[in-house]
Amino acid sequence: MKTALLLALMMSPVMALGALVDPKLQNFARGQNGTVRVMALMELPSANQLPGRADAVTVRKFLRQATATAFKALKSDLQESVSRGDIRVKNIFSINLSFTADVNPAGLRALANANGLTKIYADGEISYAMPLRKQYVPGRFTESIPYDIQAMGLDKLWKENPEIIGTGVLVGHIDTGVDGKHPALAGKIAAFYDASRDRLAEPFDADEHGSHTAGTVLGSPQSGLPLGVAPGARLVSSAALSGYDHMLKAMEFMLDPDKNPNTNDQPRLVTNSWHAGGAPDMEAFYRAINAWEAAGILTIFSAGNSGPRPGSITRPKEHPQAFAVAATGPGGQIASFSSRGPALYQGKEIAKPDLSAPGVDIVSTVPGGKMAAMSGTSMAAPHVAGLAALLYQMEPGLTPQKIRELMLRSADFVDVNGQSINEPRWNANFGYGHANAYKAVNSLKKLRGAQEHRWGNFMMAPAMEIMEGVQNIAVKAQEDLMGFSKTSTLFQSFPTQSEQWIDGASL
Repeated sequence: MKTALLLALMMSPVMALGALVDPKLQNFARGQNGTVRVMALMELPSANQLPGRADAVTVRKFLRQATATAFKALKSDLQESVSRGDIRVKNIFSINLSFTADVNPAGLRALANANGLTKIYADGEISYAMPLRKQYVPGRFTESIPYDIQAMGLDKLWKENPEIIGTGVLVGHIDTGVDGKHPALAGKIAAFYDASRDRLAEPFDADEHGSHTAGTVLGSPQSGLPLGVAPGARLVSSAALSGYDHMLKAMEFMLDPDKNPNTNDQPRLVTNSWHAGGAPDMEAFYRAINAWEAAGILTIFSAGNSGPRPGSITRPKEHPQAFAVAATGPGGQIASFSSRGPALYQGKEIAKPDLSAPGVDIVSTVPGGKMAAMSGTSMAAPHVAGLAALLYQMEPGLTPQKIRELMLRSADFVDVNGQSINEPRWNANFGYGHANAYKAVNSLKKLRGAQEHRWGNFMMAPAMEIMEGVQNIAVKAQEDLMGFSKTSTLFQSFPTQSEQWIDGASL
């Protein structure tokens, strides 16, 4: 029996002089007219409110209650401004204890001086790592097994284990949408959420990007040849097309698709090929990623298309629990556009990207029943998402941390030039190396069959290397029958570089 688990919880620093305000809002706050959308972070609960167990249901209930309590107290403090129409609340998010609101200058000043708020952001931009090149291909796009399938060892895996195709695994997908009528995707869309209209809808794709990434994750074979990495999986998809507001709606949907905290309908992982920009920091998204992790949802991200400049990983992929994927070409070389590491997390260098996967001239699905070859780290990340789905099919009880460890542990290790090496050494181009599905599956098989379940000294997972110096509390549960420990951090403090913010009391 699995022992109950305590979630880690830490208070954010108390802002004695008011909330910190995004500098982009300074001139607006000092004006008299106009309206702007903002996102406000509420203070985290105190440690004595911690739940006693760390299953997804408890996490969702705790977040809901904590958000309701914090917002109720805040609303009382701001009642006058709300009544005058200075503040119009649009959405409340339990995934990171925040809300968005349309405010005039007086409303912004009231928010900045309210008790219970820590930071106020301007509604920032969300961008997708759009493909660097695109070419439509005929229906029978190749006469042989695609190179990406071979590079990941999938052809070899399926020859020995044709049943390992991600069956029964629900994969989350935040992108431009998905064409649910494409022959390779038909019948695979379990749910589709339109964040712009805040409702479930018939699947659509506002661009070809989302359909292409979905096909790489789980597209059915075409013309007798394999397409997706996990064709037996199903997709929970959301179109989130603009702004932090829409993205947080999509992230919260993944945490609780039917908005009933008692039902375990959340995906096991979410593949993300977007990045956020323009904000002084990423705490709003860090909190959301922490909530996913606590609920047992693995976070996969594309590393970004800002290479070859060093330190070009796009945000928020620097988060330790965001598995960032670089892109490689047919010969295993790093793609010129693939963002390079290291990244910065809380002022410290962090080992990102984590791993690489094929991302050049990847053929996959696009709307209208067509196929196209695209290049980008957006094409690489879905390969790793599919690999995670294969591992979850084999062992549904794996935690996100153990999936990350398995994928890293079984990689084809390479140096910064792409040359094979025997020992895992991180580098800024490939991370630890190339994702290898065949080796990952067999590594899990051996682990399940071993009499002793130990990882030895092979501790590569970034969450372990990076957290040095960062305050963090995680209470470890008793190991389950596979020897996999479950640990989660729901909330942690995020040290703030105050020079990047404005003190709300000064507005």
